[in-house]
Amino acid sequence: MPARVVGEEKVKLKKSFIKPWMGIKYLFKKPVTIKIPYEKIEPAPKYRGFHTLDWKKCVGCNFCGQICPARAIEMTWIEVNGHIATRPHPKVDYGRCTFCQFCVDVCPTGALGFSENYYLTTGGLEEDLELYDWVPIHPDKVRELNEKFNDYRFPVERIKFNKETREVTYYLRDGSTIQFKILGYGLRPPKPPAKPAAKPAEKKEGPKAEEKKE
Repeated sequence: MPARVVGEEKVKLKKSFIKPWMGIKYLFKKPVTIKIPYEKIEPAPKYRGFHTLDWKKCVGCNFCGQICPARAIEMTWIEVNGHIATRPHPKVDYGRCTFCQFCVDVCPTGALGFSENYYLTTGGLEEDLELYDWVPIHPDKVRELNEKFNDYRFPVERIKFNKETREVTYYLRDGSTIQFKILGYGLRPPKPPAKPAAKPAEKKEGPKAEEKKE
């Protein structure tokens, strides 16, 4: 028996020659949307934008990763200037993040915060997708960039990731860079790379015994 919507027999379609022309009145009104990224609007006070992170305060407790309802946070082990961090740091995936900021509320040391920045536009290239998955930078640097540009855009213009060396380079908007290496993911420290097995030493043959003269 075919499904039937309750009450559909009461719906009467009336033809109208006026309704299609009613949209003309919107031609003389200002658009509701803004032209991103050429226009901007001032965010509301305490707007929940992109994350910030004080790498020195972070203790790697993973409270942020546990409370995240979108599973957008992954704990990441990094190396900066040859020094391996003693604790992992959160890496945020903005393809998943809902900007609820539960992670900020639960952070016991106040290392994880948020900025008012909300612009993140790209040209649609595959390498641009790196911008959506990052280890947040220090709030002081984000504040410095906001005071300089005052447009609430993402503080990083480009992220370069070397798959061979696992080195990450942040190209900030003021021309400076931040470099570090990703050593692994998870709560446990990454295992050091296995050393190549040493080749067995070749046995040196001693001098051949002189043949006895008959």
